[in-house]
Amino acid sequence: MVFSSHAFLVFMLVLLAVYAGVTRWAPRHAKLTLVLASLLFYGWTIPAYLVLLGLSLAFNYVLSAGLAGPQPEGRRRLLLTLGVGANLAFIGYYKYLDLFIGGLNGAFDLGLPLQHIVLPIGISFFTFQQIGYLVDVAEGHVERPSVLDYTLFITFFPQLIAGPIVQQSHFLPQVHAKVDWRLRAQDVGLGLALFSMGLFKKTVLADNIGRYTDAIFTTAQTTPPGTLDAWMAAIGYSFQIYFDFSGYSDMAAGLAFLWGFRMPLNFFSPYKAHNIIEFWRRWHISLSTFLRDYLYIRLGGNRHGFSRTMLALMVTMLLGGLWHGAGVQFIVWGGLHGLFLVLNHSWRRWVGHLDAPLSWWRHAAGVLLTYAAVCVAWVYFRAGSLDEANRMVAAMFGLGAPESFTPTSRGIVTFVGLYFLIAWALPNTVQLFARHHIYLPNKAFAPAMAQAAEGFGYRLTRGWAAVTALTLTVGWFAISNLSPFLYFQF
Repeated sequence: MVFSSHAFLVFMLVLLAVYAGVTRWAPRHAKLTLVLASLLFYGWTIPAYLVLLGLSLAFNYVLSAGLAGPQPEGRRRLLLTLGVGANLAFIGYYKYLDLFIGGLNGAFDLGLPLQHIVLPIGISFFTFQQIGYLVDVAEGHVERPSVLDYTLFITFFPQLIAGPIVQQSHFLPQVHAKVDWRLRAQDVGLGLALFSMGLFKKTVLADNIGRYTDAIFTTAQTTPPGTLDAWMAAIGYSFQIYFDFSGYSDMAAGLAFLWGFRMPLNFFSPYKAHNIIEFWRRWHISLSTFLRDYLYIRLGGNRHGFSRTMLALMVTMLLGGLWHGAGVQFIVWGGLHGLFLVLNHSWRRWVGHLDAPLSWWRHAAGVLLTYAAVCVAWVYFRAGSLDEANRMVAAMFGLGAPESFTPTSRGIVTFVGLYFLIAWALPNTVQLFARHHIYLPNKAFAPAMAQAAEGFGYRLTRGWAAVTALTLTVGWFAISNLSPFLYFQF
């Protein structure tokens, strides 16, 4: 079920009514109600995948029992290796089997048939979440929850399909501390307001520019586009995925807050970043945190010298690229970001003075350079194949078709001026809601959040209620442009 669909909006309203009744007449069943609703949400499209989700939950919960408590370190390490390996094999079968078969066919001309397995929605998110949980149990960072609490932690529908990747330290303490499970009018009002703004971003801002960028990328499947067309498509897609993922992140956080839960911050104006290091502190923050905590640090992090650190960083980004999709183009996307990060760290090491404030023009130049690099990399993220991506990038650097500026590119231009203004000049939705503490604390953005909380922002007033009603209405009627969230494919 997609957040930006009429079916989901009906589901949400019915669930609110049912949940309100349960918490009034049978409050001890509040958690069970959320679990059953989450399972219904997940199994709405393909009910059979509920079996796979259930098997994954059962396997990891039972294995965590073996990891908990005092025992020989060798046995604990063996069980953890088994658990992580089994989870990765689970993802690998459904997500990468055809990529593996295609690689064998290309290398040895075997002619093996591709399996075309339908990818269970959200498999990367709920599997990574459980891998993190197993590691935390093995390292003694968590007491094993009840079966019901664990199931709610993994399946809670606002974050089940496309994140954020919620660590147990984010969620389980909130479950354990929650005494009153009843809906609070203020939480419902704020959650609906944030959800409405996310719906508007998705259905109005992201989907409308998407049809123009799709047209140019479709052309690039067989024919190199012109340089201006290629750049317009890359810029258009950069804003399509920006508002698509920003909108999803708002909707997920808003939905969680309806029920009184706070999600980790997952998106904070990444195009305002003045270098690629800062970009990855602002884009898909929960994934960046997961990769840092459970992969980069375990590859050595920054503990073994600069060269080893850069190698760990490159490997992390390559695997992060592969996590996003079973295609060589995703590996190239991850490799490009790994290269950008290595260059960024090398430059900072060479010039020094890392904490010195930049002049306005150096900061602006850094923002533009970072955005341009991200746009080039986005081409590999968006393209359906490596050949298509290479045609686009070649055209961006003047090696494509004779110069042209098609009506499709002119259509993109009509949007991008407004989108640049929204992305670079206006406060983001996190800042608009800063005074209400909808998100879990984030040290990196604490100063910006504190400053935003004192200034312009969302208040529970009639004027802001009218804004919520307007964004929800416009977003509702724009659902006719329905398309899945871009991160649903992962």
